[in-house]
Amino acid sequence: MRYCMLFAALLPLSLLGQDCSLKKGQDAITSKPTLTTGFIDLPGTTLSIDVNSKEIDFFFVLNNNTVKCLDEETEATIVFEGGKMKSQFKNSGSMNCDGIFHIIFKNSAYTPSQLTRLASKKMISIQFSGSSPKPFIITLTPEQQQNLLNLISCVSKEAKSVL
Repeated sequence: MRYCMLFAALLPLSLLGQDCSLKKGQDAITSKPTLTTGFIDLPGTTLSIDVNSKEIDFFFVLNNNTVKCLDEETEATIVFEGGKMKSQFKNSGSMNCDGIFHIIFKNSAYTPSQLTRLASKKMISIQFSGSSPKPFIITLTPEQQQNLLNLISCVSKEAKSVL
């Protein structure tokens, strides 16, 4: 009977833990641990979030013909649920014509405020604007919004484990 009561008391705590399916690896140069989500398909793009001891890298590969060449001035505007709150990020990667866009946060003992916002608010769209006059807009379904929110909050919590 005691074990049943203990199990019933601890059950709510187990429900709080998220299914954090990050792939663990090891950096080939430094031999330090790394984490990655692997590539996730979103409308018109794929996203991989990679974590190492120095940075958290949101790595987008745009599969479109609108914004193909990206440089340091290319921006991603993320619109959050409700439509009034937005965040803008510049490309942290180098200039390329392969549709590759990076948003990089420093990995430290404290979670950056912009990453905290990404991990706590649902994104409804991501707009990439570059050298072309027409921006490329990704609109997320409610299921994709929730999956991405869960994944980013998992990454932000687990990132400290590779410091």
